[in-house]
Amino acid sequence: MSVNDYDEEYLRLWNSYFYPGTETFKNKLGILDPLELHEKEKEISFEKLVELYENPIKGDFDKKHLCAIHHYLFSDLYDWAGQYRLVYMKKNVSYFASVDRIDIYLEEELKRMNEEIKYVQFEPNLAYFLAKYYVTLINIHPFREGNGRTIREFLRQFVLEKTPSLPCGAMELDFTKINAEKLEKAMAYSQIIRGPIEIEFLNALVPVTKEDEMKMWNK
Repeated sequence: MSVNDYDEEYLRLWNSYFYPGTETFKNKLGILDPLELHEKEKEISFEKLVELYENPIKGDFDKKHLCAIHHYLFSDLYDWAGQYRLVYMKKNVSYFASVDRIDIYLEEELKRMNEEIKYVQFEPNLAYFLAKYYVTLINIHPFREGNGRTIREFLRQFVLEKTPSLPCGAMELDFTKINAEKLEKAMAYSQIIRGPIEIEFLNALVPVTKEDEMKMWNK
């Protein structure tokens, strides 16, 4: 296969996500206007996130679990919900993980995340831990769209599941307490310094009361 053949195949894969001649993702609702689709996507994914607060997806916090959350959030709109992206992507000057490494990176990093959580002692340690894996998972960027929402929900459920057995006690990750603009700006420098991201995660950590724990156990 020649270089030109590779280029043509990549262009075919890139365009396969869109309606011909547009920048609108092919979707199950047949929406052709990109702004309308963007608003509908926000609406549906928000409703799904609310549902997950009441009925979180059970799993082992591995790559299968992450894909299941993405599928739940976006399957009403996209056929590729829950599936890895097929195209290379970048933001600013940084490329996300190559398509042939997504599965390997996710497996390695999520295994490490599940092993390292037992060493977390206090809230600042937990904020550091969450910032580290938030940056890692965002930079892998496994899905064509919806990575941030999926990863944040994945980490929210992870914190609820894992912290009751930690010295810091049961915690909840409340993303409404994060300054989204500051977090976005901090991500641009995440490979150099992670402190501002840690601060945002520390702000979002909320102790879970005994009453809240009882409610969760009785669901």
